Amino acid sequence: MDDLQNFQDCTNENIERLKEKLEELNLNNNKVSFDEYSEEKPIKRRKKTKKKVVSSEDEENEVEKPKRPRTQKQIEAFEKARQKMKENAERRKKEKESENEIKKKELEEKVVKKALSIKKKEIKKKAILEEISSDSEDVEIIKKIAKKIEKKKEHKNKESTFKFV
Repeated sequence: MDDLQNFQDCTNENIERLKEKLEELNLNNNKVSFDEYSEEKPIKRRKKTKKKVVSSEDEENEVEKPKRPRTQKQIEAFEKARQKMKENAERRKKEKESENEIKKKELEEKVVKKALSIKKKEIKKKAILEEISSDSEDVEIIKKIAKKIEKKKEHKNKESTFKFV
């Protein structure tokens, strides 16, 4: 029993002496006191993450260096590159706009050509009908001629739809 009591006294003395030394060191280094560590705090679980195996030598060599400031030449080169990118973007935008305008003009021309061809066909129909009516022929003959014209158009439309490229 005495031995146990002596052991506890020794350990308590050692603990107190270690606390004093730790407090001295903390005061010198402006760090946290031992009392903060002695309080019991709930343990928080962390998510599992993959950790790299790093030796102590790597840790010593792996001191984060502060970023070097850019030199004036680097800053000028970056601004020059930024300006060039902006000019290229504007040039591409203008090219795209001009291509769109060209496409619109081509489409307009196609529409106008189609409208002209339709108008010409209508004029031809009217001319044919006027010739027929001026001849004062029978109504049946006029109907036959009109049917022939319609058949020709249908035949042309069928041919155009079945062409192979």
